[in-house]
Formats: sequence, C-alpha cells, structure tokens
Amino acid sequence: MSVDAIHFEGVKISMSQSRDGVVLRLGVHPDDCPPQLFGDWVGSRYMVAMARIDDQEQPVVDATKEDIRRMKASAGALCRNPKFQQWILSGTGIDPSEESATALLRDSLGIVSRSEFDTNPQARSAFSDMREEFTEWLKNSSK
Repeated sequence: MSVDAIHFEGVKISMSQSRDGVVLRLGVHPDDCPPQLFGDWVGSRYMVAMARIDDQEQPVVDATKEDIRRMKASAGALCRNPKFQQWILSGTGIDPSEESATALLRDSLGIVSRSEFDTNPQARSAFSDMREEFTEWLKNSSK
C-alpha cells in the first residue's frame, strides 16, 4: 500500500479538551502549509506522526527514553556475558547459560520482559543496582 503523506512544520499553540477528545492547535507558516489541507473537508481524518525538533531541524531525543533503550540493550548484553552468567547464577546450582541468566535476571527484577523497563521505574532502579554489584564483583574477582 502506498501512502500519500504530507509533511509540514507546526508549532504547538494550545491544547484543550472537548467531548470528542484532546484538541491540539498547531500554528503552520503559510509557506509550510500543504495545499491539500485546504481542499480536505473539516472532519477529515489523518494519521499523525510528530517529532519535536531543535533549532537545527533535528529530532529531539528524550533522554529518559534513550536511557531506557540503553538499559534494555545492556540487560541483553549482560545475559550473553559468561562472567555475568557466572555471577548471577552463583550459588544456584544452575549451569551458566544465557537463557538461565535471563530467566534469573527477570525473576530478580520482577519482570516478564525487558520491555517492562519502559513503565517500571522500580525494575530500572533494581537493574542499575544489580549492574553496579556485578561491576564491583568483576573488579574484586580480577585482583
């Protein structure tokens, strides 16, 4: 399916609520306003994708979301690390493996999937603490 998308820059002017939902008002410079908008009926529906941009016209990255993305990647990488597997599974009697490390990590954090880092600040905090403990263990084990 081919989609005819229109692109323009808008500036948020206001937001309010109506009985139909949230009303978002954007100011669009006349040179940026696509002519198609003028021809569409009031009530026409659109799929909207928006990204906040900086003064250099580049998308602004949400620092918290980026930190969470890195945390998810770190959790996956750690579970593939044989030393982390050894550390997290020590004393359990379970043979070190990525699958076992992943299962114990999730169980320790009280999550089913790393995607829960998106909405679970307690799991993120616990993972950060766990990662610090592992780093300390690594330092001490190499002495």
